[in-house]
Amino acid sequence: MIQGPQAPQAPPVPPASYWPDGGGERPVSPKAPGWAKGVLAGAAAVAVLGGALIAVRNVGREAPPVALPSPSFDLPSTLPSDLPSTLPSSLPSSSGLPSSSGLPSEAASSDPAETPAATSTFPPLKAVPEVCDLLPASLTTRLAPKSQSAPGVQKDGYGALRKGCEWTQTSKNIKNGTLESRTIHLAVNVWPSVAAARDDAEFNFGSMKDMAGTKEENPGLRFLSTYGEMKNFDGVGDETHAMYTQNLKGTTNVWAYIVMGNTTINVRYFGTDNKNGDILAQGKDTQPVAEDVLMKGAQEVAEQAVKALTS
Repeated sequence: MIQGPQAPQAPPVPPASYWPDGGGERPVSPKAPGWAKGVLAGAAAVAVLGGALIAVRNVGREAPPVALPSPSFDLPSTLPSDLPSTLPSSLPSSSGLPSSSGLPSEAASSDPAETPAATSTFPPLKAVPEVCDLLPASLTTRLAPKSQSAPGVQKDGYGALRKGCEWTQTSKNIKNGTLESRTIHLAVNVWPSVAAARDDAEFNFGSMKDMAGTKEENPGLRFLSTYGEMKNFDGVGDETHAMYTQNLKGTTNVWAYIVMGNTTINVRYFGTDNKNGDILAQGKDTQPVAEDVLMKGAQEVAEQAVKALTS
């Protein structure tokens, strides 16, 4: 190694503006600029010249030049004692999860639809039928008197085929001086697989579980909501859950979510009772519809939708 004044100087570090991102991260294959190439070429020439001078200086000497020994490093004979001798016992070694070697086992590569959580006895749907045709008039006129159906705003997306329908009252339904407002929302989502439908259902079930039994406490909200407990509709689809909601305005509804095969179904049944037939009634003149009433109606809608989709 050449030392002293004759030693080549290290090339300067390129400025940050040289890198595409201003020096935040270097490219994978950096290419030196022209000025850097010149500096490196000069350094190489100086190294060659210094080697030639040393060779000339040693000519005629009895002892031939001896190559410098390679640097040696003392490696530890044993690994540190504090390293774990075995992998943690909590790592799965089978059952379709990554093995202790870090690679997935053969079971993990199987189709998710073959796992118990993603199987169904319901035949898969290929398309979404007209949702407004799923509920008979005898049911909708009883649950939402004087209502008419209209296609919902649902659009295909997120990997699913989607359609919806809404049954909204077109005139006042007054009983004993009380304006009974009722609305039915129904949406059907057909997914490419049973596993995809189950993922969608689990997401909505999780949201429902998080809200169930809670109450909004934000004083900045005009109509604070209180959420009821999460309920089950046994025997409806593969799995169905529902929850009752009431806000300070008196508006109430039941939200039910169903999964069956590669399909999920979203049900909303809204209800409000206003005294004196006043559609704009507030405060003590607005009464929430009882939970058991809306829950029963939502279950009927869910049962009928499943029946129509599988018949």
